[in-house]
Amino acid sequence: MYYKRLPLEGMSNCRDLGGYPTKYGKTTNFGVFVRSEAPVELSKRDIEFLKNYGVTKSLDFRGDSDITIFPSSLKNVEGIEYHHLPMFGRADALGFEKSGKNASKDFSGWGKSYIQWVEIYKAWIKDVMHHFAVTEGACQYNCNAGKDRTGITSAFVLAIAGVDLNDITFDYCVSRTMLKPRFPELSKQWGDYLKDEKGRLIINHPFLYTPQDAMYQLFKYINREYKNIENFLYSCGVSEKDVFLIRQKLIG
Repeated sequence: MYYKRLPLEGMSNCRDLGGYPTKYGKTTNFGVFVRSEAPVELSKRDIEFLKNYGVTKSLDFRGDSDITIFPSSLKNVEGIEYHHLPMFGRADALGFEKSGKNASKDFSGWGKSYIQWVEIYKAWIKDVMHHFAVTEGACQYNCNAGKDRTGITSAFVLAIAGVDLNDITFDYCVSRTMLKPRFPELSKQWGDYLKDEKGRLIINHPFLYTPQDAMYQLFKYINREYKNIENFLYSCGVSEKDVFLIRQKLIG
């Protein structure tokens, strides 16, 4: 049995990319790509569920400090191949240098941040897409919240499969809803910049949102500068073979 949102005790934003219609007249396959927030302190039941679901590889996009303080529960699990693939450090993630500036005030919006990231970290995109292409079984992947780095890579995978931008944006936006019940718990991982002067989580903090305009801005930029997702990925060094293999996994 496959699920759109996997019923786990320790994660609320663990979702399968299956079930989306594509321009090729097919629907994306379940049990291939599983996106999530960081799999931290998962129960034995959760780990067994993921293994039984077919997960054979886990890609962790978090930085060094994050995986040290909050290690993945899927590391050193028999039958699951764990890879640490950090996209960037925490300062880059916040979109500002370590200069004492207020992150919230300097934040210019997710759309602009995503555009900057995909241009700066092309080598990382190449590595991630290669792992996606060659994984046998289901590939689980995550950042901290499972919405930004994870959201971008999910969008690219769905675009390769020919999923409409509106559905890609829906898949991105729903993270906010899925994560909200766990905000207090996840704030321990996200840091003090999400809290007020009394140490309380700021529920309406811009870093907690997944606005639809962010994904529209990103794809508008890609289509303007590269014509389509394939050309953009080729500019990252992703091979035509890997693009083909990802498409085949999702709609073959």
